[in-house]
Amino acid sequence: MNDQSFGGLEQIQLESKKYRFVADGTMPVLDIEIKPGKTDASDQVGSEKLTLELYHPMSGEIFEARFKKGRLEVDRDGSVTYFTRGEHKVNFSIFLSRNLSISLSDSGIVEIRSPSKILSVKKDISRRKRSKVNVTSDSVTIQLE
Repeated sequence: MNDQSFGGLEQIQLESKKYRFVADGTMPVLDIEIKPGKTDASDQVGSEKLTLELYHPMSGEIFEARFKKGRLEVDRDGSVTYFTRGEHKVNFSIFLSRNLSISLSDSGIVEIRSPSKILSVKKDISRRKRSKVNVTSDSVTIQLE
């Protein structure tokens, strides 16, 4: 790391590195401690520990990131899954030619926002029988302009 002084404030230059893992069956784990540095004494921001686990390209999962409030998984098919128990509400955004923001609260309220016009909303209830158990799943399909 490279430290520089600028107007009485210390700046730390972060390094970018590329790593190549080619050994079969390896799962590199990167533990990163992120600290706020010198902040105002009234600021309640603490340090954050971020753990990245990189998976073998043949597995369904590409990587997993764990942090204080949850876990994020990214799969090869492009699906992203976020797990949390410590929050009362989670938000995420999706960009695929259009912008879509989704909020989910622990009370079961789902809010979907988009700058695109919503052309239609369709609710579907599907019932399947799976090994002597009836499985019901609801879905909502939203058509954006």
